[in-house]
Amino acid sequence: MLYTKKMALNKSFLRQFGTSFPATGRVMLKNEAPRDAASISYFSLIALFPAILVIVFMVDAFLGWMNLHGVVVEMIIDLFPGSNIFLRSSLDELTVPSMTVVVSCIIVFIWSSSWIFSFMESAINRAWGTPHQKTFWESRLRSIAFMMLGGTSLLASSVINASVSNARASTTAKVWVSAEANSLIGWFWSLFLLGAGLLIAMLVFAFIFKWIPHRKVFWREAFSGSVVFIIMWEIGSILFVKLFPYFNYQRIYGRTGAVIALLVWVYTSNLILLFGANFSAQLHSIRMQMPVPRAGTFPGEKMREFPTHQ
Repeated sequence: MLYTKKMALNKSFLRQFGTSFPATGRVMLKNEAPRDAASISYFSLIALFPAILVIVFMVDAFLGWMNLHGVVVEMIIDLFPGSNIFLRSSLDELTVPSMTVVVSCIIVFIWSSSWIFSFMESAINRAWGTPHQKTFWESRLRSIAFMMLGGTSLLASSVINASVSNARASTTAKVWVSAEANSLIGWFWSLFLLGAGLLIAMLVFAFIFKWIPHRKVFWREAFSGSVVFIIMWEIGSILFVKLFPYFNYQRIYGRTGAVIALLVWVYTSNLILLFGANFSAQLHSIRMQMPVPRAGTFPGEKMREFPTHQ
């Protein structure tokens, strides 16, 4: 059976996709990506609570009629497995902040986030082998744009979650369904919310992986890195929750144990983020070097190269 050109390209892409994983690990160690992840984590921890306070304040001020306060808080807490109790207790202590506190939090958030994206930009450009950085003001403006993109995605997920919950509650109150049907409907909406959340996250990080490097990045490579990051982050969060009870941070670090656990997860998340970004770069490098079979060749036949550049 003859291969079509599309089949040959798909098979070659899967081969490139698999080859990129070990290459990404080697390049990350060579470029000292764990050091960059530690730098990003430091400023992420500084920005965390000011960011949460600002987001919650904006939601209450502009979308208070939708009652999204609890939804937003729960979505933020879900991003930090193992630190749920600590974060929930800390957020419960937050009362209605004054405008002075909000403004100071915005300043701290913008300052720390600019450093987060600065370190992220340097790490991703090293992954792509790009020596030139963007200008100071261009980098800062882009970091603000990415912050707005992240906040918008969180609000979009919250609105979808709240809308679905309200629709389910309204339907349940007006239409009687059996317990089995109600369970199936619940599963359907849970899968819908999960898919919507993953889709929004994939789009956000695809934009980050495409626009942060100081060079042209193809959408296929950006989305590939985004998918790898999301899958690895989900697997990492599950493993973190499973392994967390075996490490008694409270006994070792005392009251700061919860902060240490939070920092460990933030560092792990940033390391996975840089893996996704480096994966995009390695996929591009391997894609440009690996020969691709022409249409009409048989499995096992020697491959002939043809241009892969678009």
